[in-house]
Amino acid sequence: MSTIPKQRVSIIGGGGNVGAATAFALIAKGVPAEVLVVDVVDKAAEGQALDIGDASFMMPGTCRKGSFKEAGQSDVIVVTAGARQQPGEPRSNLIDRNYKIIKSIMDSLPRKQVIGSGTYLDSGRLRNALSEITGVSPTSIHAYMLGEHGDNQFTAWSTARIGGRP
Repeated sequence: MSTIPKQRVSIIGGGGNVGAATAFALIAKGVPAEVLVVDVVDKAAEGQALDIGDASFMMPGTCRKGSFKEAGQSDVIVVTAGARQQPGEPRSNLIDRNYKIIKSIMDSLPRKQVIGSGTYLDSGRLRNALSEITGVSPTSIHAYMLGEHGDNQFTAWSTARIGGRP
């Protein structure tokens, strides 16, 4: 019996909501990977990793808290880290803080292995909203939000497809 070799996927910012959701999605989808939750807030990373790890008992993937050093040795690195938006604060105010955060992360990582979550969540929200309107499953809707995650993002309507049709 052959086994599928596990890839290592690190989620930097995994102690936050988007990072934890990304880690859980990898496990829930049955991705055969060792998922590392990495965060500057060590307790948050540990708590998320423990919960997700406990939920992975019937899946091929595993989840645990990891270090920034381990993240640099991962096959894929997903960056979800960023400054937390304050109530009433426009997202554009986060640019300088997020730039410093991302720069400090990227300076120590192999760039060819890093992806960001960007507008992925917003694209999912758009697909769900279009599903409610059309009655078509979100898995059959391909529509994307582009730009910065915030007030200036936009829908790429020219590429949107519902059930394969424009």
